[in-house]
Amino acid sequence: MMCMLPEEEDAGQNDLVAEVFAPEEDDEDEAARPELTIPPRDRKLLTQPFDFIVSSLQEQIDDGQLVLQDDYQRRHVWDAKKSSRLIESLLLNVPVPVCYFAELEDGAYSVIDGQQRLTAISRYMDNLYPLSGLRVRPELNKKRFSELDKSDQRLIRTRTIRCIVIQKESHPDIRFDVFERLNQGAVKLNPQELRNSNYRGDLNVIVREECDNKQFQKIRRVDDVDMRMGDAEMVLRFFAFHFSAYTYRGFFAPFLDKYLETKIRMTEQDKEAHRSIFEETVDKVDAVFGRNAFRQIDGTGSYANQINRAVYDVIMLTFVHLQKDQLVAKAEAVIAALQDLCVNNDDFQDAIGRATRDKARINTRMRLWGDKLRGLGLPCPALSYGA
Repeated sequence: MMCMLPEEEDAGQNDLVAEVFAPEEDDEDEAARPELTIPPRDRKLLTQPFDFIVSSLQEQIDDGQLVLQDDYQRRHVWDAKKSSRLIESLLLNVPVPVCYFAELEDGAYSVIDGQQRLTAISRYMDNLYPLSGLRVRPELNKKRFSELDKSDQRLIRTRTIRCIVIQKESHPDIRFDVFERLNQGAVKLNPQELRNSNYRGDLNVIVREECDNKQFQKIRRVDDVDMRMGDAEMVLRFFAFHFSAYTYRGFFAPFLDKYLETKIRMTEQDKEAHRSIFEETVDKVDAVFGRNAFRQIDGTGSYANQINRAVYDVIMLTFVHLQKDQLVAKAEAVIAALQDLCVNNDDFQDAIGRATRDKARINTRMRLWGDKLRGLGLPCPALSYGA
């Protein structure tokens, strides 16, 4: 009798936030990329297959050779029933689908396809949940790994899983194209989730830390991290647009990819600069808008329920240049200025309402908002994005 494997990306329910954003970016292909112009001789894709036994995979996870992102485990953990079905499959010798790893610069492996499976196996072997809902081996229900007979423990430890490593010598653009092709689960990873798996490094750690920033959560009206990493993309887009505005070419996903990649290794001074500038800017936004931050305002003064990411950009990318006491002193006027643009300025409405990653619309909304702030006597510099 065959025990069917659960779908890889059908994540179990958890208590994390499923943050809903305004649809201003829904008409765009977030993952759109320019055509690759790589000479044929440089189109290298190097792979190495391995047949790892489960105990070896667990050892690699424990010693850091195989990276299961901690925040991924937190955001995308199968429930006990789905995880148990996978463990039962191992006990019955049902083949487990191939896992794909990316070799990182330090020689460790990051899991590209197979996070759910390996997380479920690792958590069970760490005694983090008992089996439940088993049909073929129901006598094992309610048992944790340490409570299994030695023979069943051995069956799990010695099962083999085929793993293919995409080696670091592969061309980075070709490698990322492969990652996207592999991303075909029942619930596809979005571009930020792919970045989280592919660019392990110093800035990615900072981005994840700032997602736990309680003040950042408060002004977004949430109380935990976003299960689909929308919060992480918000943090990253602020860093990329603030520190690397001139490199933007209108392709949003590769712009964020490249900035994250360039910050895999950071000096302590650079890390502190990123942390402090984000946290200080969030504090300024809180002082002016509080829990109404990053939302459109209508003619009655009511705020939209959903965050508009284009409004997030204009506020964060200008407040970073201003002093908190200046903003607090003119908080009512700043709010009124945003309301006036949202209600009475057609160009601003268009620039925050559709195709918001377009360079022209980015520069339009930044110019209009900057003009408003300067009109209030706030020393906001003129900002532009892209060459």
